Amino acid sequence: MMSTIRKSILFSALFIAGVSLTYAENKNGIDFYEAGDYQTAKKYFLSAPNIDATDSYYLGEIYFDEKKTDSAQYYFNKGLQIDPANLLNSVGLAKVQLSTSGLDKELNDIGKDRKNRKNARLLAAVAQAYFDNNKLDEASKMADKSINANKQSPYGYILKGDLLAKQGNTGEAAAAYESAIYFDPNFKASYVKLSRLYENIRTQVALDYLKKVVELDPQYIPGFLSLSQINYRKGFYPEALEAFEKYLSLIVPTGKDYEQYASILYFNKKYSETLEAIKKAPDNFVMNRLKMYSLFELKQYNEALQTADSFFKNADEKDLITQDYTYYAQILANDKRYQDAGAAFAKAYEKDSTNIEYLTQAAGAYERADDYSNAIKYYQLAFNKNANPSLADIYVLGLANYSAGTSTKAFSPDSTKDKQEKEKYLKESDRLFAEMTEKFPDHYLGYLMRARANFALDPQAEKGLAVPHYQKAIEIMLPNLDERKNDVLESYRYLGFYYLGQNNVPESKNYWGKVLEIDPADETALQVMQSLK
Repeated sequence: MMSTIRKSILFSALFIAGVSLTYAENKNGIDFYEAGDYQTAKKYFLSAPNIDATDSYYLGEIYFDEKKTDSAQYYFNKGLQIDPANLLNSVGLAKVQLSTSGLDKELNDIGKDRKNRKNARLLAAVAQAYFDNNKLDEASKMADKSINANKQSPYGYILKGDLLAKQGNTGEAAAAYESAIYFDPNFKASYVKLSRLYENIRTQVALDYLKKVVELDPQYIPGFLSLSQINYRKGFYPEALEAFEKYLSLIVPTGKDYEQYASILYFNKKYSETLEAIKKAPDNFVMNRLKMYSLFELKQYNEALQTADSFFKNADEKDLITQDYTYYAQILANDKRYQDAGAAFAKAYEKDSTNIEYLTQAAGAYERADDYSNAIKYYQLAFNKNANPSLADIYVLGLANYSAGTSTKAFSPDSTKDKQEKEKYLKESDRLFAEMTEKFPDHYLGYLMRARANFALDPQAEKGLAVPHYQKAIEIMLPNLDERKNDVLESYRYLGFYYLGQNNVPESKNYWGKVLEIDPADETALQVMQSLK
């Protein structure tokens, strides 16, 4: 007798465990389906060890949504073979018939059948069938029948909300979803539907609905996934990460999950963790992009360069974004590949012509590569974009021309053509710094740079081209001698040399004397003053 009892208990336990297991498998699929995430739901249903009649119905619905009516019909028929009494699959077959033949007799008969008049779930499925065939009036009427059949059932309200949302009646749709919650607070899909409805209207309200549903069911996988996704889309990255990690703890993560995880980690500036997630994600374009970004942020420059070179080699240009080029440019610059860095910044500007900084970054990289032609080109483009150029805008363009005119690397010192080119750059530099003095007459820098440009044009100081500019610069700089000491000394030395060359000994001694007043140990000044005794 005891043996029989033990066997009975064991059988019951195994039966209950089997049912619970099946239920758990179906539950996740149904949760995702009702939340509107059909692709994830499909994976759960197809991975179930035993597909039952309910699974077949949902798979039929998903395939119908994918416009694969043959597959939909297959699963609806399979559901009826498993359980001939499962009327949801009958609704599914009638839906397929309406789609393929335009006839709704079978669907209409199910909806009008007296024995179904109190079956709110079935009537909602009929309404869904009309809705999916774009027969919205019939869908609305049938949704009302579902609600009238059982006001406590959420399905009619949900379908009504979906109809209203499709028609753009956000407020009424929200009211329908709220009714579903009012009559069945445990129907979780209602909260997800509301969150999606409010995401782009009142984001915090959307997030609050999702927080409520995961409080209601701390194991509700679609809730945590939606909570993460909305936070991510809205730029609330720490919150997105917290929700996604809870989601991961409830599932067996796939490569696709790790792909999403890597993206969220990157935007949380968790670069080492991003790289770890990428190892478990699919090897694809986006993951290689984040790998390049993260390696650079971690200052793993050699690996970043290898990844970046490979990424760009295999990329289709139309798939590249601005940030790809800016990261690549920085990686190249770190490797002293300044010419390539300049080209990458120029590409970034092509992608986003609203950001003038990319032009100046391109120019700066080219300048470091001694490619003054391109440096000036991009500084000039940036300059032209400013309706009211600042002192700095004029200065960098003028300085690039000055650097080109005084370069000892980019030009041949013995080439007449190069000498003419350098003179052209110096004259343009002088013109730009003259413009600076006109716009900013109380600032010393324009005068000082004009002096330097003219000194370069007259390196023996025979014509004294720099004289008036150094004199004006001194006038402005002297009140701030402590800050501008070296620039003042430079100016005095030039004037001392110039007047010495002009055999104007008194004036020359005057300026060398001023040098010694500032720096009594200046060797050049001491030597000149000794020679002039």
